Amino acid sequence: MEKSKGDQPLPSESQHGDDRSKLVLAIILIAIGTLWLLQQIGVHFHIDQLFQPFFTVFKHLGRILFSWPMVLVIIGLVMVAGKRTGGWVLVVLGGVFLIPKIFHIPDFSFSLIFPLFLIVAGAALVLRKL
Repeated sequence: MEKSKGDQPLPSESQHGDDRSKLVLAIILIAIGTLWLLQQIGVHFHIDQLFQPFFTVFKHLGRILFSWPMVLVIIGLVMVAGKRTGGWVLVVLGGVFLIPKIFHIPDFSFSLIFPLFLIVAGAALVLRKL
């Protein structure tokens, strides 16, 4: 059985991807060199002010994503995906501790959480019986 010409990649196709990476590298080097040269001759760019909104968002997001309550949420989601019991408990517990980090509630105290949890659990039991 012979392979048709359509099954074999052409040499120019495999080299074409390599040429693009070299082109991208060349453009990056030109841009860095140009910015560096402009800085050396006294032209200053305030790039930090351009990206300030992104820094603010990622700083706030990082404070949420890299916290111990998020670890509880991730472990709970892994347990739920593996169909293990108790996963949702960790997700809810982590979510409860993430509330003050996400919403910036003034004068928020964790002493309010347990009574709220009791109210929600009682309401869930009542709704289940209806």
